Amino acid sequence: IFKRAFFFHRKKILVTKIVLYIYSTFEEIANEAFISLALWSPIGSDLVYVLDNDIYHMTFNRSQNVVRRLTTSGEPGIIYNGIPDWVYEEEVFGSPTATWYSPDGRYLAFATFNDTQVKDMAIFHYGIPGSLEDQYPTEVRIKYPKVGTPNPTVTLSVIDLTDPSSEAVTLEAPVDVVTSDNVLYNVNWWNQTHVITTWTNRVQNQSQLTMYNTQGDIKLVFFDEETEGWLQPNIPIKTGNYVLYLRREDSGTSAGRFRHIDRYEYKDDRFIKPVDLTPGPSEVHTILAVDSARGRVYYLATAPGEPTQRNLYSVPLDGSQEPTCISCELLTPEGNKCTYATASFSSQRSFYALTCAGPDPTTVTIYDENHQPVSTWTNNDLTRKLLSRKLMPKQKDFNITVNGYDCRVRLLLPPDFDENKSYPLLVFVYAGPNSARITDDHKIGYEHYFTTSRDVVYARIDARGSAYKGSNMLFEIYRKLGTVEVEDTIAVTSILQKQYKWIDANRTGVWGWSYGGFTTGMVLAQDANSVFKCGISVAPVTSWIYY
Repeated sequence: IFKRAFFFHRKKILVTKIVLYIYSTFEEIANEAFISLALWSPIGSDLVYVLDNDIYHMTFNRSQNVVRRLTTSGEPGIIYNGIPDWVYEEEVFGSPTATWYSPDGRYLAFATFNDTQVKDMAIFHYGIPGSLEDQYPTEVRIKYPKVGTPNPTVTLSVIDLTDPSSEAVTLEAPVDVVTSDNVLYNVNWWNQTHVITTWTNRVQNQSQLTMYNTQGDIKLVFFDEETEGWLQPNIPIKTGNYVLYLRREDSGTSAGRFRHIDRYEYKDDRFIKPVDLTPGPSEVHTILAVDSARGRVYYLATAPGEPTQRNLYSVPLDGSQEPTCISCELLTPEGNKCTYATASFSSQRSFYALTCAGPDPTTVTIYDENHQPVSTWTNNDLTRKLLSRKLMPKQKDFNITVNGYDCRVRLLLPPDFDENKSYPLLVFVYAGPNSARITDDHKIGYEHYFTTSRDVVYARIDARGSAYKGSNMLFEIYRKLGTVEVEDTIAVTSILQKQYKWIDANRTGVWGWSYGGFTTGMVLAQDANSVFKCGISVAPVTSWIYY
């Protein structure tokens, strides 16, 4: 039921007292009961844990250990304090935690989820295979919101952990903007005494970035709206007098807007004077690090016009220079340019580990602040040696223009490809909104078996609705699932059949999984000219009212 399986299976959590680096005694937490979460304070030796959906704070010292119950409303399966319910863990936070310590450990912010109005979903639990006790399945009921039905209501609170008599203070949602049917998208501490959050309306095309003090007063409001599609809220990054935030900005091209780094001045609890630090038709994936001492921002982004790439860039905080690509000129051991990278920075930004994950097998190299290599962490030499003994498919990347947009296509051809022969074509589709299935990271998969062992041409297509090509192409799919991406998949495949005589139109199939299974079914249903002769739909969405 819980894909991430973040629940503890141990009967107890043991905490060790350390005196002069010698283990002395063990303390049992919650009397050996199952707990859902345990978090250490960032400073000191106290922790918070969640038992039966209520939050407890435990302080350790030599004389005695003090346990304080912070909430009393918890009800398993109904009301969750400090941990998310199913839908928030799976679809919003992607984490088992809804509890956030302030940087100095004095305050605790936490969310409460009330699933009282959320309807139940019944699931069969089959138990242990071969067990006589599990001859018959039992029914498990879980609160599971669906389209048009109530979501959980969420409340955000903060409490002073240093004052035993303090009570939780509610940080009110801006219901005048995001309505009462809202989503708490993220929570972070701005400094020692201020919490910053993002609230959105249910359809997530309006959001409000709200800052609260620990008394519950609103100190800052930053409103965002997306009129053409949906938002991608993120947590702002404060560095000195500047704030960095990812927003879609005009690229100066016909592709529309791309996600850029906006830099604001932070003054009098306001974000003012925005500056686009990363202009042009390039999509920023994420901000990796800010080097305040040297005044630079490090981030991952696509190269202009190259949605399959992910490169490491740097740009001055003051916006005085254009972004510089750090990874673009690096070569792999095979002599190819690195086109898919990421990096991890040391705390002082004096060193970073740069991972080149494509197009060839991964290498990791340590660099200093001047971007000079210090040492090679790994070259994956064994992997390279083993792959050198294998036949690999030939790769062909290009664009095909249909319905006014350039759809990215990747073909994998058999290693002994002969254009005078005829080959079956298998098209893999996913096509979910804001997804990309054609990227430059190195991977070996199912398609490599088909192309090398079965003489099949394998295709991937990123059509309308796919990521990193601008807002115009992205939002074509908005509120139109199962239409434009399906049309493009059929049209592109038809062009491939006509353009390449070595593709056998009578042996052309399509397959996909999850949203790709849905797309496969829709392709077969809408394929009036029988471009595809067969399809495999794995775990598809069959009706959105059940999703």
